[in-house]
Amino acid sequence: MKYLKHTIAALTASAVLLSGCAATTLAANQSPSVTTTTTATTTTTTAALAAGDSPATVDWSSLPTTQVTLTDAGLTITEAGTYVLTGSTTGQVIVNTDGNVRLVLSNATIASSVGAAIQVDNAEQTVLELADGTTNTVSDASTRADEEIDATIYSSDDLVITGTGTLNVTAHFADGIAGKDDLWIESGTIGVTSADDGIRGKDSLTISGGTLTVDAAGDGLKSSNDTDLGEGRLTISDGTITIVSGDDAVKAEQQLLISGGTLDIQESVEGIEAPVIVIDGGKITLNASDDGINASASALVTTGLSVTINGGELAITMGAGDTDAIDSNGDLTINGGTLAITAQSPFDFDGTGALNGGTITVNGQPVTELTNQMMGGPRGGGAPMGGGPMGGGRQ
Repeated sequence: MKYLKHTIAALTASAVLLSGCAATTLAANQSPSVTTTTTATTTTTTAALAAGDSPATVDWSSLPTTQVTLTDAGLTITEAGTYVLTGSTTGQVIVNTDGNVRLVLSNATIASSVGAAIQVDNAEQTVLELADGTTNTVSDASTRADEEIDATIYSSDDLVITGTGTLNVTAHFADGIAGKDDLWIESGTIGVTSADDGIRGKDSLTISGGTLTVDAAGDGLKSSNDTDLGEGRLTISDGTITIVSGDDAVKAEQQLLISGGTLDIQESVEGIEAPVIVIDGGKITLNASDDGINASASALVTTGLSVTINGGELAITMGAGDTDAIDSNGDLTINGGTLAITAQSPFDFDGTGALNGGTITVNGQPVTELTNQMMGGPRGGGAPMGGGPMGGGRQ
């Protein structure tokens, strides 16, 4: 299954790279019960990016359930099944099995003194379920023997977070929650405070629900694969997300789709960044000190860069200086949605710019065309928009 996913991803993503600056459509990486594909309405050629997998469906009733009261000895799981965790430990919860494992946190406290709090070394798929009405707390040690295990909750394989309870994550070493393959967040009330990135899925990060609060010294939400073509995908289809970040708030190394939910970026250097960005819906409030929304090249994706906005409610507020509200190092296409921009430089694009629909105001003034701004003045025609001088663009 994994091989098939990577093969399809590579073929479809290759088509995107060959399409140059064509406008792009992003297929959603959805939860098990929902599979949708959102297509941008544009006047130029479209190319489909690779869709992500959904979590595998597991018949948990066919597997044993074990009740565990944690002690400071920690817990190592070597058999498939459901494990209901209560109590507290200064040890670790380690998963190492070829099967499927469900960890149900039920008023559990895991404060590891030696490394990650929850560490999945091997599993077919791990589900982390937050029991209804419970508050669960996990934290890691500030040092560890293996620095590759760089998160409080760390999984080498697919990880799903679900349930209606509460999870508080403190990362002393680096990241809060990290998955080396695909990471899905379906529900729960999750708070992350991290010394580096908040929540990171290497191949993909998909958020389809829940209430997330992230306070990260590095990036807030991230999909970090910049070596395997078609991976590095980040999808937000629902949920309520609040981010304070010391770097990028929402970042994908290859492709990023927002189709729903509420995203409140209270503080960031760059708000939303990826080579290909598609916004189909949702309510987005964004504060940034550099670029608000930025389509820029990654180590792997250097062509076909684009920002496409088809819908949603966006309020973008930029810091003073050399900043752009929407900066595409390729194409910029706005087909719909409501955008309220407060910035010296609202738009900066290196390719083509198209305003086909939507409602846009810049510094309180209505806008009916995209005026390209760079290095203190307009380029590509049109009069300066908004009040005050124009800022520059970060390339």
